[in-house]
Amino acid sequence: MTPKQHRLILRFCLALLLFLIGNLVFSLWRQQASIDLAIAKGQQLYMSADGQPLGLDAAELANLNTADSTLVFVDALPMTLAESRPWADLGCTANSCAHLTYYDRATGGTVNQVLLLHDNSVLAQWQDDLARPAGSSFIANEAIKIAADDPAVTAVLGNIGDGNPAMIPMSAWLADDACRDEWCVDLTFHNPAGDGRIFHVFVNMTHQTVARTFYTRARPDLDVAAPVSQRDAFTDGCHEQDGWNVCWEMTAHDGVLFRDATYEETAVFSSVKITQVEAWYPSWPGGYRDEIGFSATVPPFGDTIVNELDDGFEVRQLFTEFTRWPNCICCYRYEEIMRFFADGSFEPRFISYGPGCDDLSIYRPFWRLDVDLDGPEGDQVWLWQETEWIEAEAELELFPFVDNLGPDGFKLATGDGDLLYRWTMLPTDPLGLDEARFFVLNDKELEGEQPLSPGPGDTFQPPRQWLNDEPVSGEDIVLWYVPLLKTKKTEPLWCMPDPEPGINQCEAILRAQITDELPQPTAEELAAMATATPVVVETAATPAPTPTPRPVQGDTVEEVILNAGCGACHAIGPLGEGHKVGPDLSAIGYEATGRIPDMAATDYIRQSIVEPNYALAPTCPNGPCMPNIMPQDYGQRLTQEQIDEIVKYLLTLDGTQERAELPVVGDGSTSGFPKGGTAAKGGGNMVGGIDPTSTSAQLVMIGIVLLITLFLLWKRPYDEEEP
Repeated sequence: MTPKQHRLILRFCLALLLFLIGNLVFSLWRQQASIDLAIAKGQQLYMSADGQPLGLDAAELANLNTADSTLVFVDALPMTLAESRPWADLGCTANSCAHLTYYDRATGGTVNQVLLLHDNSVLAQWQDDLARPAGSSFIANEAIKIAADDPAVTAVLGNIGDGNPAMIPMSAWLADDACRDEWCVDLTFHNPAGDGRIFHVFVNMTHQTVARTFYTRARPDLDVAAPVSQRDAFTDGCHEQDGWNVCWEMTAHDGVLFRDATYEETAVFSSVKITQVEAWYPSWPGGYRDEIGFSATVPPFGDTIVNELDDGFEVRQLFTEFTRWPNCICCYRYEEIMRFFADGSFEPRFISYGPGCDDLSIYRPFWRLDVDLDGPEGDQVWLWQETEWIEAEAELELFPFVDNLGPDGFKLATGDGDLLYRWTMLPTDPLGLDEARFFVLNDKELEGEQPLSPGPGDTFQPPRQWLNDEPVSGEDIVLWYVPLLKTKKTEPLWCMPDPEPGINQCEAILRAQITDELPQPTAEELAAMATATPVVVETAATPAPTPTPRPVQGDTVEEVILNAGCGACHAIGPLGEGHKVGPDLSAIGYEATGRIPDMAATDYIRQSIVEPNYALAPTCPNGPCMPNIMPQDYGQRLTQEQIDEIVKYLLTLDGTQERAELPVVGDGSTSGFPKGGTAAKGGGNMVGGIDPTSTSAQLVMIGIVLLITLFLLWKRPYDEEEP
């Protein structure tokens, strides 16, 4: 090589090196701009009409504990009058104190502080290792940055800022992943391909990685108008009527807190609130830890309403996650209601209107009722057991709560002196699948009275962690009530996706019936109970349950399979979705033979439908198959004829059936991307899901060119003359 050629090559390498460095700087700027845009979109979803309530500068408060590197600031929120009471003697009143939440990476839980706002002094601090924080505008920033660097995300969205978010970042969990116990956040985007599906990005905030990406179903828009109401509106107040005097106030994330309820000037309860709403999807498997409140994932939507009833009054508040309801795919609409009756009885009610993120789901509102009958001390608890009322001595968890009721339809009774209430869950499920968990606990400090972060998913924590055999009778008690509202994709629809507004909601009703006495039944009454039809305490507004659950609807076996929700978890030949939680059944007719020795394929498939835990499949898309993921009630919901037809259909599947193309749903107006595309905007250069112009690829190229340049400089021919 001549010196002239050497200089030309060296100049070319230097120019290429400068170009690559410039391109890297531009790419980093562009990536940061994309992240900033995505963060701005995420924060916009959190913004209320009036901004942060009461002028609370959460950004300023976030800097108070920056010295501790293990703490991640989550949020700072003003506290209501009832929430402030434990620290009232320290000067804490309504809106004068804030609740600060930090995530502790060292323990996996939260550090909580109560702050007196006028001087930022810490009045109290406690650690909750089981708490999993809800989403917040602060957490959205970190979650989006983590997602932006993941190849599985860029392969679908391209630049994350181009993505169209479906809802705010939600605190969520996966039953078959570390996200079951660790803190994870779900980011949701409309699929850029325009098919109407939602693209989920699960971000593990503990390890700062993307745990999983997957899709959930699409659904077309309904021909109904969007609701006309004011978002982030609510009305605190008090009401006196029919012997009742009760007040209420909207909390940041524990719903409407009803407080200081008295009947005929006698105390009934000091507070009632909903600490979280857990949504469980077997097709993931996992779900969300929703919260309702003025700074929650599902905010208030419209003023708090007081309605007259024939024999009392009710206070109700609507919460809606998105203003396009019901024409949104992943959005939530709840209603918290308290009814008070002239005879002294009352009813906490909860309605889920849907639609949720997938076909099969269970909604679980966590009610906390601080019962102070005639004052906080001296409460008595009785439990109906088989043939008599017995006094409960220690804390307990009741499940099932709707079975083995007393002669008058009640399960539990609490009292103090002459004031006595009996408790039951009113039947509302059209298939007779009403169920709830009920906890009776000794009321202790920092066991739910304070603003409360949700616990790990599918564990009923809180309150289960506080169940430690402490006495309840003669003590100050608190009740926790968690109804299980199960969706059904069949007739009648029941809090299902694609509802007609106000028709297909599901409702849970807890009846607290005032009574004069709690008599033990006579022998004749017990004999009559053995043959009598169960007592229905009150007919709810929703359809009454039938003695035999109504079957899943469908004119063909394919319709029955899809209406039963099987396609939400499984690929079943041409039906359903693959790569979800359930094993691929596209060749089950072949694979079922010999899976269990001496058991015919027909018997194996049938048993797996009616008793899903009988024999789990060897593998599932996300790892080993887990028990209790598949619904356990198909033996009730499907007729024998339907089960026979499903078994026959599955036996024909040998893996050769072609899958149908996923149809494009809707007009694309909500996705923001052209329909029919196969790659995300900006993703045309993707190879194998990796962008060749990514930061890592550019750094490798810069390194190679730099080494060549240094080599040429080292080998520069000083002793040669230019010809």
